[in-house]
Amino acid sequence: MYRSFFLTIAFLSAFFGSNAQHFIQNADYRKQVEKDFSQRSKTFNARTEPLLSVFTEEKLTTEETEAIQFLYAYMPLSDLADYDGQFFLKQVRLSLAARDEFAWGKTIPEEIFRHFVLVYRVNNENLDNAREVFFNELRPRLKGLSMYDAALEVNHWCHEKVAYRASDGRTSSPLATVRTALGRCGEESTFTVTALRAVGIPARQCYTPRWAHTDDNHAWVEVWVDGKWYFLGACEPDPELNMGWFAIPSTRTMMVHSNAFGKYNGTEEVTHKTNLFSRVNMLPNYTDTKKITITVTDGNGKAVEGASVKFKLYNYSEYYPIAVQKTDGNGTAQVTTGLGDLLIWACKDGKYGYQLMDIRKTDQLTVKLDHTAGSEYAEDLTVVPPVGKHDVVTATPEKAAANARRLQYEDSVRNAYRSTFKTEKDGKGLAGPYLTEEQAGYFLKKSEGNHEVIANFIRKYQNDKTIRLYDYLNSLSDKDLRDADPDVLAQQVTHYSQERFPYPYEIYLKGIISPRIANEGLTLWRYSSILPGMFGNYDRLTAEQIMQWIRDNITIDDSGNYFNCPISPVGVYELRRADRHSRDIFFVACCRNAEIPAYMDNATGDLWVWDGKNWKLVTFDEKKAAPATGQLTVDYHGNGELKPKYWTNFSISRFEDGDFGTFDYEDDPRVENFPFTLTLEAGYYLLSTGNRYSDGTALSHLEFFNIEPNQEVKKQLVIRDLVKRTEEHGKIRTDYKINVNGKNASVSELMKGQQSLVCFIDPTREPTKHLLKELGALRNDFEKWGRPVIFVIPEGKAAPDFNFKAWNLPEQSILIQDKGNQWFKEILTSTNQYFRDDYPVVYLINADGTIIFRSEGYRIGTGELILKNTDF
Repeated sequence: MYRSFFLTIAFLSAFFGSNAQHFIQNADYRKQVEKDFSQRSKTFNARTEPLLSVFTEEKLTTEETEAIQFLYAYMPLSDLADYDGQFFLKQVRLSLAARDEFAWGKTIPEEIFRHFVLVYRVNNENLDNAREVFFNELRPRLKGLSMYDAALEVNHWCHEKVAYRASDGRTSSPLATVRTALGRCGEESTFTVTALRAVGIPARQCYTPRWAHTDDNHAWVEVWVDGKWYFLGACEPDPELNMGWFAIPSTRTMMVHSNAFGKYNGTEEVTHKTNLFSRVNMLPNYTDTKKITITVTDGNGKAVEGASVKFKLYNYSEYYPIAVQKTDGNGTAQVTTGLGDLLIWACKDGKYGYQLMDIRKTDQLTVKLDHTAGSEYAEDLTVVPPVGKHDVVTATPEKAAANARRLQYEDSVRNAYRSTFKTEKDGKGLAGPYLTEEQAGYFLKKSEGNHEVIANFIRKYQNDKTIRLYDYLNSLSDKDLRDADPDVLAQQVTHYSQERFPYPYEIYLKGIISPRIANEGLTLWRYSSILPGMFGNYDRLTAEQIMQWIRDNITIDDSGNYFNCPISPVGVYELRRADRHSRDIFFVACCRNAEIPAYMDNATGDLWVWDGKNWKLVTFDEKKAAPATGQLTVDYHGNGELKPKYWTNFSISRFEDGDFGTFDYEDDPRVENFPFTLTLEAGYYLLSTGNRYSDGTALSHLEFFNIEPNQEVKKQLVIRDLVKRTEEHGKIRTDYKINVNGKNASVSELMKGQQSLVCFIDPTREPTKHLLKELGALRNDFEKWGRPVIFVIPEGKAAPDFNFKAWNLPEQSILIQDKGNQWFKEILTSTNQYFRDDYPVVYLINADGTIIFRSEGYRIGTGELILKNTDF
């Protein structure tokens, strides 16, 4: 049967090669795509018919045939495994319809259209029918606009639908993001790129994988307009393109990149390339750069070919690779980066070496592979980020004012929609044996725009005594509640009884009940045909049998799933090919289907199975058939003012394949209080700590150590103290009069004659929201300090939906508006400071008006830095 598919497709390719309009005009490129498609289609296994039947069941044009072949040739494994041909044909037809609908469609070069309009996926989001929905809604709104103005208008529409809120790392589908009306920057940019591509405007998601001057990262959008790439803040409309709150911070970063689907021949530097995609470097569009050359040698000084070179940036107490290259025959690797410090890490065949590189001073470095796993030692590194630039695009006052009015209206539209969401009070009538009305209301509130799905699910099962309804819903993430499909929720239900699950209930909770395993989207894998297909008629399976079947039948392909969207368990089974992470999810799903409690530790990635008496660590690595474990106990007796947090101040990583992979214990109660003890696989480990100055300079401490089988290792957390710097940023007039609640008052009166914190904020923008969240989290500390905390909204920055009290700020906090920005202008003038709309601006001011701390723009950890500089 599969052979007939391939023969038909070969015939169609030959037939269409001689007539009609080609989607790919370049004959050589077209032949390459056909070759790649032909080779890849032979690996589809049980996915062959769902994917390839579209060629025989539909009447396709030449353009459609070539476009689908292009997508199949290069799409990530997750899409081959989890979506069918009809879905991709629809994406093709909608992209071609958008090209024909709008005047700019005829101006887009074939290569730009192919890689940045046709492609349906932006990042690791679940896919949906957003392209059609967005096209239909935006088409009348863009009528008669130029391509430039249309790009701005699409972003206004996006802002009307979605605003910023931090969330977990799983990326919601575009329609799910609209349903909630909130999303983190990765979701906002995914949504915005999808909207732009839906109307035929080329767009791509850009990432600084990690900031250099502060922790965390950021994603935004680049849009191709009239022959040129511009940037914009997703769901954060500005009056012009090439504007955004991140414009100045991006001048301090060391890498900005984007993924280009397929074989891409653009002009940008490529930092990573496979047969399926390229990662391109756009940093030169944002700041000053330098191409650096790294030479890797062995212990004898001989050049090493094929070594992995990782260009690492300090961020969140780890050294994160912003680019990875292999050395050539001369032992060299190159990348273009910013003018700051990087840790250059090289490894091959179990040996590694590293050095800190100051790119301001040099563009050449030699790294010797002179380390092996097991060596125990500690060292300190000081990492300095680039200096920022301030030359950014600004709008005319008239355009800025008009844009501000639009933002307020769009906020009101979005807020009106969000006001329809349920609250805790809406749980009335939804109680049952294992769910109270209060608990039902709690889940309804968390489900936001998905409240109808959750309410209907509760109604369906509320009186079923075999379903532990609270525990089931509580096993879901907040994002699951917001975007879960009703069919999936119902299919994943398990009916509990002690006879069926003959182990303690807490084991059932940890290893059976939840449809969630890791960071995957919830899918239909419970009680599926997977296990009968694997084992036929079976009575009782063991975890070892399941693991061996997977070893024997699933091909590991880590490069093929390059967008890192986990493949569903059913998709893994049908495609018989997966990345390691998706394979591990598949293993846990199979165990739970066989009623064997199992889970993945989402901090370490380790797999655990209940053996009837204890949780047992298991691995697919046959060299470690029975992994040994040891214990790590970490304590802290350092600076009493500092409360170390995972990621912010420390991280733990394990050595594998020549490098250390960092565990993700963010918000994990296991590492919340000191001392804490972790059970970990025996091996070679790194404990990394860090502390930052206000200018972004990081004081890093690294400790390398071993955990032996059945042994406990005790470590003291060493966090280098910040040497108190004498910072003076000028002196403000404390006798200056400002209007507070309709009355004039001096700055001294506002500050109550005390050291005070003054924050000029833009509540509509992500950096201000980060600051408010941090200060809310440190409320108790600021209340102990007890000095005035003054938030100031400049004129034109007020947002109708800004709920000051909702941020749980210190009780001494007050909010005022600076009419005409008179006070802010006075501060800037009297202190001779330069400012370009880079909010928030935070001042710690002594009673005499001396500014002893200043922070501007996006910075993680500002709250902690403020406390370190107070007189508390």
